Amino acid sequence: MAEVEADNPERIWQKAAAPIIAAGILPFPPSDTFISILKAYLTPDEAAFIGKAFKIKQSQTMEQLLKSTKGMAEADIVARCESLARKGFMFNQPNSSGTMVYRLLPLVVIGVFEYTFMHKDPPAGMDKATLAGLAKLYEKLLGDLRDSIQNAYDSVLPIFQKQPPVDRTVPLLTTEDGKEIKIEQPVGEQVGEQVLIAKNVADIIKKFDDIAVGNCFCRAYRKMLGHDCVIGAPMEVCMTFGKSARHVIQQGFARRITKDEALAVLKASEDAGLVHKAFHNKSDVKEIENSICNCCPDCCDTFQFWRSGSAPMVNYATYLAKIIVDGCTGCGTCETKCPVGAARVDDGKARVQDDLCIGCGVCAHFCPENTISLLEKPRVVFQPPPRLATKN
Repeated sequence: MAEVEADNPERIWQKAAAPIIAAGILPFPPSDTFISILKAYLTPDEAAFIGKAFKIKQSQTMEQLLKSTKGMAEADIVARCESLARKGFMFNQPNSSGTMVYRLLPLVVIGVFEYTFMHKDPPAGMDKATLAGLAKLYEKLLGDLRDSIQNAYDSVLPIFQKQPPVDRTVPLLTTEDGKEIKIEQPVGEQVGEQVLIAKNVADIIKKFDDIAVGNCFCRAYRKMLGHDCVIGAPMEVCMTFGKSARHVIQQGFARRITKDEALAVLKASEDAGLVHKAFHNKSDVKEIENSICNCCPDCCDTFQFWRSGSAPMVNYATYLAKIIVDGCTGCGTCETKCPVGAARVDDGKARVQDDLCIGCGVCAHFCPENTISLLEKPRVVFQPPPRLATKN
């Protein structure tokens, strides 16, 4: 590592930041705040390793890493990658052919930030005070991102419009008292090619032998900032499956649970009014699921990034809520429960804004009159971030 030690100390961190930023979908600059976050986790040698090994390619086999590091011993590479995995910077799992792949993770979505706050306790080497300080740095980083997006709104909007869905909404299919929510099929519409996907969370759970659950990192992060969830949502509801589950269990980010325990977590999430959001490999709904977040409108990052003006909401939805107007009493429960503000009471009757509805079924789950059905309508819901008032 003599070459690294001779390098400009601050330049090391800039070199590490570049591939970490390239690994993600959010356009962070390598700002002082970004570098301060890296320094809270990494040693200079770890930063130098990232900057050298992953400069060109963020996902590599050992054979590729041996070439990227130009002579570094295999045992040293493995040790370095294992240390980075424990800190949330590395996903080190074998691929389908059994070859170990070392994938550098971004700082945010999905990477270091999420794994940090998924822990029940502060990560190794951190106390609560250190973690609270780190949360403040993330708050500044995300605030700076929002400001940069707003300042360049017109130029980034076309880029956002090309972004694929980040997640997929899996609907609640029963009401609060256990009745099945009515599912309607489209009539008289030309239906394009359908993607065959699991349409309820129970079917997703059945696919996997390896299941893990950890803290909702969004809720835990905001709690560390002194903000308690306004709906009092349960904390341990972030679920991962298959290879992702094995990774978070091995690194101590989450704990292993059974299929029955997973179904109980999902039922508790539904009764709390949370939205099931499935994440797929390669952000492609045709690929297998790797996790389910159970999201509240108060804490969920995908909702918060959108509302705060930082990013669009891009969601793959399978259903659309439909109000049975004759039975609606205008009580406003759906308006209160809807996580995206798609349900509104107007002239004593509820209405749904179709282009905003993500088909989560939360409104139907809580409707006291059972007058909300779900229309099967696969589509991508795109909502740009709001344009915020500029500061004088």
